[in-house]
Amino acid sequence: MELYIDNKKVKLKQKRYKTFGKAINDIIVHLKKDNKIPYKFYVNGESLKDNSIINVDKLELIEVITKSEGEVLLDSVLKAKKQIELFFDLFDEEVIENGEPLVINEIELLERGIFLRWFYNLLLLIKASGDMDFVYEDFDDYIKDFEKELKLAEEAYDSKDYETFVEILHFSIGDLLDEFYDNIDNYFQDIAAEENRKRLPN
Repeated sequence: MELYIDNKKVKLKQKRYKTFGKAINDIIVHLKKDNKIPYKFYVNGESLKDNSIINVDKLELIEVITKSEGEVLLDSVLKAKKQIELFFDLFDEEVIENGEPLVINEIELLERGIFLRWFYNLLLLIKASGDMDFVYEDFDDYIKDFEKELKLAEEAYDSKDYETFVEILHFSIGDLLDEFYDNIDNYFQDIAAEENRKRLPN
């Protein structure tokens, strides 16, 4: 079996594997040494899907396209921009009809909760990267404020107090997302600049 990472041939620990999972595990360990994250896998020339079943006896070639941690972070910031737009679009759809507000179904509420938890994890990743430490001194305070409101929102959701849940999302969390959205282009540029600086030789 041959392995190519970013179009360069790489030597594996062993040529044959009993399971595909073991091969992937060795590849990920190898990538971690170079601070790289797998982005796409190709097996025998075909893109690997989540539900792909791989016959290791016919495994001849694995190709991996990677991204650095910084590139993954930048992708996530762009994704956050789109998701925040969708978040506000949902509120825009909640117009008053016949004097009564539209009822939000539970799936929409759950999806919003999942997004907010993902967004909070993104904030923690940005903090852990250290890319904005010297640019935004109040970023830690922003994360603390978001964490506090997220906790209140999740408590309201868990207790099925959906009215309070929506109110928190619409106002306090909405304001925080709005603030992030207004600054997102600056965040992206600053993270990109810091990543470029890291690539320069000392």
